Amino acid sequence: MRLGVKVRVSLRHLSSRPFQTISAVFVVALSSALAVMLFLLAQGLRDGLIRAVEPFDLIVGAKGSPYQIVLNTVLLQDVPVGNLKWSDYVSLREDPRVDISVPLAFGDNYRGCPVVGTAEDILRIRGGQPVQQWIDVAEGRWFDKEFEAVLGAQAALESGLLIGDTFRTSHGVVLGEEHDVSFEVVGVAARAFGPYDRAIFVSIESVWESHDHDDDDGEEEKDEGEVTAILVRPATYPDAYSLAVSFQHDTERQLVFPAQTAIRLFSLMGSGERFLSIIVYSVAACSLLTTLLVLYWSNRDRRRERALLYALGAPRGTLVTISWIEGTFTLAIGALIGELLGRAGVYAAFHLLGDATAIDLSAPMTIHEAVIPIIMLAAGSFGGFLIALSERTGDSASLKIR
Repeated sequence: MRLGVKVRVSLRHLSSRPFQTISAVFVVALSSALAVMLFLLAQGLRDGLIRAVEPFDLIVGAKGSPYQIVLNTVLLQDVPVGNLKWSDYVSLREDPRVDISVPLAFGDNYRGCPVVGTAEDILRIRGGQPVQQWIDVAEGRWFDKEFEAVLGAQAALESGLLIGDTFRTSHGVVLGEEHDVSFEVVGVAARAFGPYDRAIFVSIESVWESHDHDDDDGEEEKDEGEVTAILVRPATYPDAYSLAVSFQHDTERQLVFPAQTAIRLFSLMGSGERFLSIIVYSVAACSLLTTLLVLYWSNRDRRRERALLYALGAPRGTLVTISWIEGTFTLAIGALIGELLGRAGVYAAFHLLGDATAIDLSAPMTIHEAVIPIIMLAAGSFGGFLIALSERTGDSASLKIR
């Protein structure tokens, strides 16, 4: 019997038992989808957080949890740990070990988009792969005086504001009481592919003014003002560690390496990821066992068909090949559907997370996501071959007894 005929016989037999076939495909697809989602979510979140951290060499913030400082300063989530004096920023700006220092002030929002009080030095920060200017202006211009604002790329879409429009900010990280002063939009930033796409950039003096820190003398205002965090780019790598040593015994401030903090965060996430991996592997093993049982009972139900094929003179290996084709086809379809479902689930999760955090989440095709489906397909095909072979041996024995 030619291979094409065997394939047609196999497909016809599968279609004649739709419930068994669909059940086997479903359990394989479910386990494959779970495996794909686990691998892609973990990889996408890890890569997205790494991209978000890249522009931040060092962060100086108030004493407290370094994770909260990274969460607030890098991801623009949660509330600040505390504030620093303006003099802390001035001392870092004048430190010869520091190449660039950028003051950052958080605490206000407009329709959920965080307001970031900063200075023009933020335009000098570079990051990403390939390395390029982190924050740049795509439309209009950068602010050059108080109460002018530059919208992040996503903030412009979410707020609906255009260049020339005015708006009032609210106190806090969620919608609250509006401040009395208004800001004018003077520019829109290019995509930064990170959380700062949701930011609204204003001068740090504007933040002080909006919180009723107005004073006629600007220099005096700077001396009395506060910042939430300071983004620091050291002059050299040894200078970075020298700065870290100088902050070790500081009781009010701390210096954070965001990349190291992210690595520690990944290690904390690793335990949960390993636990989820065990669950996925268990589901995959159960689905594979279920599929093999379906194939086994399917072969048991075909004794009459085998007897008819033997009576017609078909080689005894023909039915083994047909059974193997059925099992392999069932597993391949289940694995393919699982890949598609897993990808769809990951894209939906990335869409929701991306809208909430503006982290650039992506999951390029890799061989890792296909590990479990490939193993299931190989093991299932081999198991189906053994099942079909054992059934053929049993039939041969029964024919000899007769």
